[in-house]
Amino acid sequence: MMTSSDDSDLLMEEEGQPLTIWQKILFFMVGLTSALTICVLIRLSNKLTTDAEHKAMMHFKDISAGHIGHRNGY
Repeated sequence: MMTSSDDSDLLMEEEGQPLTIWQKILFFMVGLTSALTICVLIRLSNKLTTDAEHKAMMHFKDISAGHIGHRNGY
């Protein structure tokens, strides 16, 4: 069973060395690189989706115009 003195031991943590300016800059750059990578991946995903939708619309337009039906022997 924990007593009140045990509670205070749990709350007290040893403080480590403060981060140097170079470590802060490094962490900032890593975060910035991660954010930019995510933005680029989202943009590429949207572009691929748009291209696929455009190709599908052109395919259905060709089908409705009868261009593909004649090629396949219909």
